[in-house]
Order: sequence, then C-alpha cells, then structure tokens
Amino acid sequence: MAPIAPLGKPRALALIRAGKLPFTFGSPHPTVAVVEQDGVFRVRELVVDAAEAATAANAAREARGIWTPEQHYALGKPAGRVFLEAPTRDELAEKLEAYPWPRDW
Repeated sequence: MAPIAPLGKPRALALIRAGKLPFTFGSPHPTVAVVEQDGVFRVRELVVDAAEAATAANAAREARGIWTPEQHYALGKPAGRVFLEAPTRDELAEKLEAYPWPRDW
C-alpha cells in the first residue's frame, strides 16, 4: 500500500451519507476512521499499538527483510481521540460539514 491521496471533505460526506462505513482516511497515511461504535457514529483517530507494531515489524523483517510505514499504519484501530460524534449518520455528516478540515485528512 503506497501513501494515499487526501480523501477530501466532499467524498467523506458522500461515504457517510451513503452508509459506507467504516472507512479510513488521512494523507499520506490513514490516521482517521469513520465508524459506528457504542451505538453512535464517530470520526475517530486511528491508534497503532506499539507492542503489536514491534511484533509485526520483527516478523516482517524476518520473513521478507522489510517493514514499511504503510504496514505500520495498516495496524491502526479507531481507539484514539474522538473528533466528532453523533447519534445518526446524517447528524455526523452535518457536524463534519461544519468541522474545519485538517490538512492531513
């Protein structure tokens, strides 16, 4: 997986409104997810567990001799900061529409 282009607010809003969850985004690597958790819809930071990443990196280096940033970021789970939260997808889309879009999203 190579670095990815920014998703952009219009595309993220379209995915939310179409119910195409979960999805991740961020550029150059995924750092944010839109998910349904605990009965609410969230835009949430992806977190990579350091111990899990170290184990995976060691295994990859042993097997193939390489560990890339893409492999690291692929381990991210929506467990960090909650940027936005709403009881419905439509309300989440409304909040996201008004949210100042960070440059790395």
